[in-house]
Amino acid sequence: MQGVYYLFRDIWRLIRGEDERGRKVRWLIGLLRPYRAKVVLMFGSLLVATAASLAPPYLAGKAVDDGIVAGDAGALTVVVVVFLISAAILWAASYAQTYLVGWVGQRALQDLRERIYTHLQAMSIGFYTRNRPGVLISRMTNDVQALDQLVTDGIVTLFSATLTLVGVVVILLLLDVQLALITFLTFPLIAIASIIFRIASAGAYRLTREKIADITAYLQETLSGVRVVRSFGQEPRHIAEMGRLNEENRVANLRTVYLNASYFPAVELLSSIGTAVILLFGGYQVIDGNVEIGILISFIGYLQTFFDPIQQISQLYTTYQSGMAALDKIFDLLDTEPDTV
Repeated sequence: MQGVYYLFRDIWRLIRGEDERGRKVRWLIGLLRPYRAKVVLMFGSLLVATAASLAPPYLAGKAVDDGIVAGDAGALTVVVVVFLISAAILWAASYAQTYLVGWVGQRALQDLRERIYTHLQAMSIGFYTRNRPGVLISRMTNDVQALDQLVTDGIVTLFSATLTLVGVVVILLLLDVQLALITFLTFPLIAIASIIFRIASAGAYRLTREKIADITAYLQETLSGVRVVRSFGQEPRHIAEMGRLNEENRVANLRTVYLNASYFPAVELLSSIGTAVILLFGGYQVIDGNVEIGILISFIGYLQTFFDPIQQISQLYTTYQSGMAALDKIFDLLDTEPDTV
């Protein structure tokens, strides 16, 4: 939850222009302007897909209460038909969303690569003397790839997870306030886990980007100077150095694996505990006649999607940080003026 707070805080600062990165983000968003019609369709399909994905648990509960328990075959048939219609809408909207996100994202990043390359062509020979070619290549490849993850996966995850989380919270409160409040008691535990994950992962993910940039730069430099390497018999030394860089990259990435393996299963465990508590308490309520069995079934169904958005938004903060770091590096390059002759 702490990661969620920091993510939305930083985004709000960007919107208000309180962050120096605001200018850069607005410039990046400007790359989407030529495709604004498809951007509108993209968010429209995202909204429809999210709404359709929230329908099945509620419909399952209605099928049990109004159809099976009541012995009404007609009501059961109607609910099943509506269920299938919502599934078809979800499929169509998800297809449109996935296609449009990929189309817009790739077009925008294609424009960005062309702008970077055009800028590099305008730079003087002295610029290339002062800057390692491998680092410049990393700007065109690794950093643009990081922006690709932010622009495509990041934006979709942010809006989809936020809409899903808000929708599930509202539906849970409408179904049964008491059961919803019991579910919300897991928030403090998730917040603690998210704080620990955010603190530990921030440096770990940043280190992975630095290590892959080192490998890219060293690979470019050694391959471009392969004749010199061969002439002086330096192959063993360069092989050893590449092995060292590769090992550092492996260790850095393995640390992120350990962090993910610790955090996300922990959230899944909290989800299972929350579901067990709701099953126990809600089951007693059903036995006492205070809650209908269909409502309990719907509630448990929504619990399966209640914790996923929290995980997604918390994890998105690392993608956001990585993308912003890449954007800073790209702008450092684009802000460099050609030498005057």
